[in-house]
Amino acid sequence: MSGTSRRVIRPNLGSTLRPRGKTPRKHFLTVDVTKEEQQRVLQYCLENKISLSQFFADLVLQDATKPRPNPKQKIPVKAEFELTQAEYEKLELLARLHKKDNLSDLIYELIVPNLDLERPHAPLETMALRYYLSKEEHETVTQHVSQKGFSASNYAAMLALKAISQHKKRK
Repeated sequence: MSGTSRRVIRPNLGSTLRPRGKTPRKHFLTVDVTKEEQQRVLQYCLENKISLSQFFADLVLQDATKPRPNPKQKIPVKAEFELTQAEYEKLELLARLHKKDNLSDLIYELIVPNLDLERPHAPLETMALRYYLSKEEHETVTQHVSQKGFSASNYAAMLALKAISQHKKRK
């Protein structure tokens, strides 16, 4: 055994713990995050004095229990990105060649096939983090995520990153 053991950082040190459940939290789900995302999540948990498990569990349970919006309701999306003049002209030409009235229609047509995939995926190098749930919580979350058609590990990561960015905007 080496003498260079590092002190373990506990994000929830000095904070209140999750309320006790009716049954023990023996079930777990994993979250796939990149190294950079792990650091962002850990920093958020340290600042808010909560454990990683509590952070992820609270997020997915809150999402699973909130009222579902109308699935047919449209949400406007505005993307802003920079192109060179030559790239912009080529994009305008593509819109004309595809018989689209504007660039938004062309971009929408190009993106929809990826949205129609049953399970979105991409080649990311990730690591798995665990969060623990009671049997009832686990059933609620897995049922909710399967209804959405996402992988539970990527959905929890998306919720976490969204929560962290909203928290930063509020500051």
